[in-house]
Amino acid sequence: MIAVDARDAGGDLRLVEASWALPGRETPFDPYLRGTFASVDTDSIKAVPITDRLDAAQSAFGKAGLDGADPVAVYDRVGLFSSPWIWWLLRSFGCDARLVEGWGDTTLEPPLAAPTTFVPSRDPGDYNATRDQVLAALCSHIQILDARPAARFTGTAPEPRRECRSGHIPGSLNIPFPNLKDRRAFKTADQLSQLFEDAEVDLGKPIITTCGSGVTASGLAFALTRCGAEDVRVYQGSWAEWGVDADLPVETGP
Repeated sequence: MIAVDARDAGGDLRLVEASWALPGRETPFDPYLRGTFASVDTDSIKAVPITDRLDAAQSAFGKAGLDGADPVAVYDRVGLFSSPWIWWLLRSFGCDARLVEGWGDTTLEPPLAAPTTFVPSRDPGDYNATRDQVLAALCSHIQILDARPAARFTGTAPEPRRECRSGHIPGSLNIPFPNLKDRRAFKTADQLSQLFEDAEVDLGKPIITTCGSGVTASGLAFALTRCGAEDVRVYQGSWAEWGVDADLPVETGP
C-alpha cells in the first residue's frame, strides 16, 4: 500500500506534514491535520544545490523528528502538491511511507516532535537519477516523462526561472501533473493506466520522471507506482538543472 485516506492516517502511521509552495503564492496554507506528529522543513531541502539535495533531505527528516524506522503518512497543506515529493524522498531512504489522500479534521496547532537522527535503510541513489544518468538514458530504452505544463514542455511558454532555456529533454514525453489527480487525490490505477497507455508509456520498462525542480516529477512517480511500474527514478535536478546547462541538448515542440 502506497497511499492512505486522511481519515485512516492515524494508528501505527505517524502523520507528517510536508508543505512547499511555488514562490509568489499568496493563498495561505490550510490548517494541519489533527494528530500530525512532525513537520518537514521543505524549504531547507530546496535551499541547497541539487547535488546536495539528498543529504539535505536526510538532515531535514531528522530535525523534524523522523528516525526512518517508524511508518509514516505524508500530507501537505497546499492541496496534494509537495507531499508526493517528500513521500518519494522518504521512500528513497527505505522509510515505510504512505501518501495521504483526501482531508480530515484539522487544527491550527503545529506539531512539536523532538529532533532525532534519521537513519536510512537503503541508498536513495537507486530511486533518484542524476544529470549524467539522464544524459546517458537518451541513448537507451529508458523512458523520460516530464510533468510540466504542456506549454513549458513545448517551449511556447517562458520558464519561471529566467536562467532556464525553453523546451524539454530530447525524446521525453509530456504527462502534465494536473492530469494525474483531483485536488486531494490521485486518479485510480485504472484511470492512470489508461492515461499512460494513451501517451504510449510502457510501464514495464525503466522510467525517469522530471519536471521543473523535482516536486511534480515525484507526483508522476507516485502515479506510475500506483499503476504497478517498478523501475522508476526521479530526476531531482529536473529542468532547474538541465535547462541552465548550455552543454545539454534541448528540444522544443510537441
